[in-house]
Amino acid sequence: MNSKRTHEVMHDGSDLWLINEAIDLCQAGQQFYTQATEGADDYNLKRIFRHMAEIRKTMLSRLTALFKQVEPRYPQTIESIDTLRPSLTPYYAEAEKAIAHNRMTKAIKVLITAEQYVLSRLKLAAKRANSQRVTRQLAESIASLQISCDSMKNLSLNESSQSP
Repeated sequence: MNSKRTHEVMHDGSDLWLINEAIDLCQAGQQFYTQATEGADDYNLKRIFRHMAEIRKTMLSRLTALFKQVEPRYPQTIESIDTLRPSLTPYYAEAEKAIAHNRMTKAIKVLITAEQYVLSRLKLAAKRANSQRVTRQLAESIASLQISCDSMKNLSLNESSQSP
């Protein structure tokens, strides 16, 4: 028997929980960044927010497709999954308030903290995943998100160095 194939089939449905959490994190981020793009006046910030929203949209598309592939094997697990409410709401509320008051450096710092939280949750999910397919998809998402988070950090550093 092919050990790779066995590895894919042997997981117990816990990957559904991991995928579901990643989907919830992505949905929360996509909603925030789509709205934040409209509220931001700074071109660079708008560009990063648009990019973050687009990354979340791509991640959602891929994770949702993966969820649909894994889900039929574990229908009883689906019934017990409640929609998770990621702990991102306070971060996004604070960032939104900072943007509204044109305090972009503060908004970026709060969002970097939020992105670090999302990255840590996704990395933990990737470590806990039983399926190589789930691990691979999460790793791709983590890489994309890390690049955007680094762009936001660089923007924050540039803004800090320009402040009097």
